[in-house]
Amino acid sequence: MAAAPLPSRVLILLALLSGTTGVSAAQEVTLVPQQPIEQADASLRTQGWEPAKDLAPEPMDRQLAGNRLQSLSACSGTGQGFCRYDYQRGVETLAVITVPGPAAHGLVLQWFQGR
Repeated sequence: MAAAPLPSRVLILLALLSGTTGVSAAQEVTLVPQQPIEQADASLRTQGWEPAKDLAPEPMDRQLAGNRLQSLSACSGTGQGFCRYDYQRGVETLAVITVPGPAAHGLVLQWFQGR
């Protein structure tokens, strides 16, 4: 099998390094680690993300989360305070995981985007 010509290899390398996966830059998720979940939620909504449908967190989850965000899915009962918030935008899905911050406010730890 012959190697790709140099210009093609450079384009492939640039695409891999830039993280391009067929999603335009306008559709990228803009979150910041340690960002308060309330700010992250507001930012996501301006980007077209909506709370996932049919979320029904338990009352204990609401208490652990310390907020009334519609995107709350659940919180772990481990005492670590990890909570998950789920969003959708068209066929895309987004899960945001938080940890407790000052005054028990959730801070963004990580997020996962899917289709």
